Amino acid sequence: MVGFEDIRVFIKNMKQHHCFSVARIDQRIDKWVHHHWPQIPYSAIQKALRTGNVRVNHKKISSNYRLSSQDEVQVYPGWLTKMSTLETSSGTLCAYWQETVSRWIAYTHKDFWIIRKPSGMACQKGTHQNLSIDDLMSRWAGHPVYLVHRLDKAVSGALIVAKTPHAASVLGKMMQERSIQKRYWVLVHGKVEKIRGHIQVPLITQSFNVSVCHPKTPKALVSHTEYHRRNVYTEPFLYSWLELVLHTGRKHQLRVHLSHIGHPIIGDTVYGNTSSLPSIPLKLHCCSIAFFYEDEPILLDCDAPEDFFTGISDLIEKI
Repeated sequence: MVGFEDIRVFIKNMKQHHCFSVARIDQRIDKWVHHHWPQIPYSAIQKALRTGNVRVNHKKISSNYRLSSQDEVQVYPGWLTKMSTLETSSGTLCAYWQETVSRWIAYTHKDFWIIRKPSGMACQKGTHQNLSIDDLMSRWAGHPVYLVHRLDKAVSGALIVAKTPHAASVLGKMMQERSIQKRYWVLVHGKVEKIRGHIQVPLITQSFNVSVCHPKTPKALVSHTEYHRRNVYTEPFLYSWLELVLHTGRKHQLRVHLSHIGHPIIGDTVYGNTSSLPSIPLKLHCCSIAFFYEDEPILLDCDAPEDFFTGISDLIEKI
């Protein structure tokens, strides 16, 4: 694949679209757009491709389309402006992001929200992260908000956001004590033979990555993942749908444990071998969250993004 340094981009000011001529590249269109406008989450890019705000050769195309030599990408400037503008002139969150954040809200309590985090957006603002859940939620609410836990940028699903420092402290302690149960859906390579099972191998953090280790290794952390096989698919390749429960909450625990048993998560470029497949987002989603708060039972089921399953079928022509 030719690197981005070899791309030649020419922008023409047109009434309806900005036109980008791209030479010598083999890159998915959604990845290409995200590279040039990293502040725009993948969910918004995929919607823009469906609605035609982003086109290739003046045609609507799917998000897995791979750009070829001399393809021309058309981007509607109004969409770019809307995606890139957070605030109005008065300093309030712009209408688009007001509406978008409002749609994230799945449950409202006087002390916290549970939101449906989109994939492709970081929880916290940082270097190279112009958009983040905490920043957008704070602007939307009109006051600081507090993340009770985090999901990796590529992960979608249920996320608790506290309204006050006190609520964040209470919920954070519950999270540490494992009083808040989270379930995850994953799509993994291959057929997982057992319908139900447990993965209990210790983990250790080395530099930025996590790996399994011997129980007597210094700084080894006890780690326990429980799984239930929901289904097995044979097209476009063999893969399994699992539901997971974390009995411990280690960094990248699910990803490392599943890779350890020979079934890495589809789209995991760090702990899985995806060299034989086209680029595809990580198939990991927090599907439910349950706990008691002030003696009140809280249970939320969070549907997966619409392309969580259908996105796999898009690979058929690429394999």
